[in-house]
Amino acid sequence: MDKRLNKIDKFRTNLWYLLFWPAYILCFVGLEFLTEGKQFHLVHCFLDDMIPFCEWFVIPYLTWHPLIAIVLLYTLINETENFRKLSRYFILTFTVTMVIYMIYPTRLELRPETVPEMFILSDIINFVYTVDTPENVCPSLHIIGMIGMFVWSWDARGKASLFWKIVMIVATVLIVLSTLFMKQHSVVDVIVALPISFIGWLLCFRGKEMEDISEGI
Repeated sequence: MDKRLNKIDKFRTNLWYLLFWPAYILCFVGLEFLTEGKQFHLVHCFLDDMIPFCEWFVIPYLTWHPLIAIVLLYTLINETENFRKLSRYFILTFTVTMVIYMIYPTRLELRPETVPEMFILSDIINFVYTVDTPENVCPSLHIIGMIGMFVWSWDARGKASLFWKIVMIVATVLIVLSTLFMKQHSVVDVIVALPISFIGWLLCFRGKEMEDISEGI
């Protein structure tokens, strides 16, 4: 009985981590107004010009948000400690990224002038381009988020099944490529996301000090 109550208490405690997500959404939307009128730094490299636009990549691109929700829900129910690790990873890396956006606003000019007509895909892409502006892009949150979920699935201390490992390999490859082929991010955005993701992994999945601090939360 005591073990069951302890498990319920931990579950309730972990729910507090979910409060980060509405705060993150508000901050991300608010950045559009905070950076309005500021000088944006154009992000571009020669590799961007070698990558063609491909409308089919809008499909994996749109799976990013649902995938985060599914993984968080799965770990919340089945892997309590991994849920906390992954949540701390998101909180740390996404907050750092938001600060970078405020200090160093960035912008892309990679999108095609016109989106090729292709059944419903063109409408979806135009919608994505409308709601997801080409501003505040470096580093890429899509890349940082995917690396976090990939690390969770393959972490030696984790309990992710072979199914989740395969899903994360495929999803990571497709979503990373989708940010480039959808012209939503530059190769530079991907590269800059890597050290932030590495630090997040080091502190949240491997850092003993972070583990000790989290026990008091």
